Amino acid sequence: MALQLNFCKNNRSFFRINLKASSLTIGRSASSDVVLPDSDISREHAIVYQMDSQWIIKRVGTSKLTINGKNKAIHVLQVNDEICLGQWKAELLEAPEILSHLETTVGIKPKSSHTQILQHSSQGILFNKPELQIFQPSQKSQNIPINSESITIGSAPQNDIVLKDPYISSRHLKVAIQGEDVWIYDLGSTNGTYVDGVQIREAKFTPNMKLKLGQCQITLSNKQSIQPVAELEQEEFCGIIGASPQMKKLYSLLNKIGPTEATVLVLGESGSGKELVARAVHQLSPRSSGPFIAINCGAISKELIESELFGHEKGAFTGAEKRHEGAFGQASGGTLFLDEIGELPLDLQPKLLRILENGTYRRVGGQEELQANVRVVAATHRDLAKLVKEKRFREDLFFRLFVLPIQIPPLRERLGDLELLVEAFLEEFSPEGSSKKIHPEAMEKLQKNSYPGNVRELRNVLLRSVILSHDHEICAEDILFPQEALKVTKPEVALEKLEAMEKRLIQQTLKKCNWNKTLAAKSLGIAKSTLFTKIRLYELEDPIKEN
Repeated sequence: MALQLNFCKNNRSFFRINLKASSLTIGRSASSDVVLPDSDISREHAIVYQMDSQWIIKRVGTSKLTINGKNKAIHVLQVNDEICLGQWKAELLEAPEILSHLETTVGIKPKSSHTQILQHSSQGILFNKPELQIFQPSQKSQNIPINSESITIGSAPQNDIVLKDPYISSRHLKVAIQGEDVWIYDLGSTNGTYVDGVQIREAKFTPNMKLKLGQCQITLSNKQSIQPVAELEQEEFCGIIGASPQMKKLYSLLNKIGPTEATVLVLGESGSGKELVARAVHQLSPRSSGPFIAINCGAISKELIESELFGHEKGAFTGAEKRHEGAFGQASGGTLFLDEIGELPLDLQPKLLRILENGTYRRVGGQEELQANVRVVAATHRDLAKLVKEKRFREDLFFRLFVLPIQIPPLRERLGDLELLVEAFLEEFSPEGSSKKIHPEAMEKLQKNSYPGNVRELRNVLLRSVILSHDHEICAEDILFPQEALKVTKPEVALEKLEAMEKRLIQQTLKKCNWNKTLAAKSLGIAKSTLFTKIRLYELEDPIKEN
């Protein structure tokens, strides 16, 4: 049975480590296998090792080692044991089979190659390889990849990076990869290490920081290399339809990143199915039993969006008659989907960054520090990198979101999926007890369209064709793209058919939900009040009440 340690802080999972045959050291020191920057943790706090097929944890530092609420010096680990290390907690879990593929994606791989951040491209998986950019006076700049778990920098020849500078100590600096982050540790240098003019002993190294030691300046960047993604042979995956190579790679990627806790950024054109992908991430995650809350950052006014996201206290502003939980509170234990993240007002972006960094936030008008127990999946159709250059999106928030980007291919690049999508939509839209078919000429017409509105456009075109067609077969003249639909000469006829279709759809949904109006409204994707209005309009009666 494979085991792993799940490291958490502030009720938020940061990384997981599979236990191997070798020992694992935990502490605040940069030389530890797992470095936990916390003043309550000893530099060398504990060691985990295997003996007679059992895993043992032993305290080696002076700080407390608490196992399941009890202070211990040594303990034989059992599944679900909870280990307290300062402000950190580690839980021993059985490692799911799928997580064995994620060892280099989340957590640290002890005594081995460095952690990599998984991304996606049309060709496959992109691995972000942290790279140091080194600038020295009168010398050509150097780009040096971090090809191991940690490297040392100094003037002595035994260092991984040797810098000839009289102001740099023999062993000056250590750079270590922890989970998704890069950390820097001054090794007791004589002249110190500075970040943006401030002397530091240890700090998280981000791409927008300038590190100064001696006369040398170091910055961090990410070099991407492509490795192929194995295709998952399915025509449908978590409600997403498609059998093209692009979609099979997408399914494989979702299958890998779904079980992690990492932030996901879904990129794609309008109508390409970003929310479906977000729901798939939620469905595949350990949070699947929790809520999935979706917020469209571009559909809420600037005055209300802060309250919608973070909540507000009673009396926080005019009209705040009671406390509002907010999306982060409502999504507790589950997933929060932030659609159109590129539309988030600039003054609110630091608050979102704070939650992503340390998991805390405050309601509008509140003083209480709240813990956010959510996984964030964001989405946008915009070019965020361009918005960063235009100063319309924060660079630090961009890097924090850009951990696991997923690019959804537009429909025009996967027209091989058209028949599957048409079949699924016709099955959904056809009246109960009948089945609409599509004529070859109609399919040919569908295949010639470029679909600027992607799958959403195709869906609307087919719904319109089902309403306007006269028999069980949809002909080419029933296929009306937006520009053609505007030329329909008798809109009142189409309206009558649309109302009949809507009535039939509502009636069927209510029947499937046993007239549970809350479930029916959710299934139809409309507000409950709208459903009540339609029930009165179409004079629909609950057959159970009638009897």
